[in-house]
Amino acid sequence: MTKRTVANNFLYYIFCGFSGAVTSLIVWLFLKLMGLGIGLVWDTIPSNFDFKFYPIIVCTAGGLILGIWQKLTNAVPDELDEVMKKVKKDKFYPYNKVLLLCISALLPLVFGGSLGPEAGLTGVIVGLCYWAGSHMKDAKSKIPELMQIGISATLSAVFYAPLFGLASVNEERLDSEEKPTDIRSTKLISNIIAVLFAAGTLFLLNSIFGGSMGLPRLGGYNITNFERLWGIPLALLGAVCGFLFIISSKIFGKFFALIQGKLGIIISTTLGGIILGVMGTYLPLTMFSGEESITVVKESFAEFAPWILIISGVLKLVLTNICIKSGWKGGHFFPVIFCGVSIGYGVAMLGGLDTAFCAAVVTAGLLGVTMKKPLAVTMLLLLCFDARVIPWILLAAFLGSIIPTKIFGNNKKKAK
Repeated sequence: MTKRTVANNFLYYIFCGFSGAVTSLIVWLFLKLMGLGIGLVWDTIPSNFDFKFYPIIVCTAGGLILGIWQKLTNAVPDELDEVMKKVKKDKFYPYNKVLLLCISALLPLVFGGSLGPEAGLTGVIVGLCYWAGSHMKDAKSKIPELMQIGISATLSAVFYAPLFGLASVNEERLDSEEKPTDIRSTKLISNIIAVLFAAGTLFLLNSIFGGSMGLPRLGGYNITNFERLWGIPLALLGAVCGFLFIISSKIFGKFFALIQGKLGIIISTTLGGIILGVMGTYLPLTMFSGEESITVVKESFAEFAPWILIISGVLKLVLTNICIKSGWKGGHFFPVIFCGVSIGYGVAMLGGLDTAFCAAVVTAGLLGVTMKKPLAVTMLLLLCFDARVIPWILLAAFLGSIIPTKIFGNNKKKAK
């Protein structure tokens, strides 16, 4: 390796660290704006009056505004899987509407959508990474790597989970039919540097100015042989919930595609808003990303009937897809994690099991189906759960990842 190569690599790694820091700053600003918007719409304004059907009014208006905005700007954020596919296959991501996409990603969250911020943010960051790479001397060959770095740094900052950011990009889906990506040492080092800078920058910003997304910790474990006997059934329950998520995604994807084709995007987003508002009126836990709702379930689960927690979790799985497919674009990680926790707590209350253990295993099985990345699932859930349940989380995530693959894989072969 020549001195010139060493110097170039060093400069490239510095740029990767800078990219991670800038990514973290953008994520922090976005989450701050999101928090201010939600506080205004859902706390400040309704504090002046008492109206039971306020969620229906706000969500319907939100759907109308969102539809008009998308119609006028044509700025529609991609789902996270779509972003990753474009990065991997096309080696390109559009960057000409970054600011408009930020607003498009922010609006559904402010109006109470059952969505996470990670999808919209990831598209914005990846677009900026592509722009930066295309304008840097001798960096065009590294543009795909820079876009992957953007994904890693964004997910690390949104979830405050560096290991998840690394695993989510570098771990291959278990149902992938493509050849595994070659992970070079330079690529891994650049990802690690970006993620560390992102995490460090977010820590500094939160320490100085306050604010964080993140996930709450769920503790108080009392794991006995009785819980261990239920480990596999709970993982399978999570996988069944994952099936529901995938099936509802396909059903509502076709339904809202038909609506958008015949009646337009404004009708579609407004209909999605009406459904969201009605469900949120009678089951408030189904609204928003789910991060704060996890804390509510954790601290006040005894105040809920077990079936309310289970029904809220199941319906939120469906509602998340209704939001996404109707045009309320956003991520599904936060809502899906809440669904697993809520269903897990409900089952634990019915069966006299440890609540945190049930929540961990059900959530892992559910995420295993939706992500197909057991290691990434485990790294993500380390944020919420104790190290004592890591083996069960990994097992449940693995089962959730392979069981649907086997079933759908067999169906595909028969169809051929």
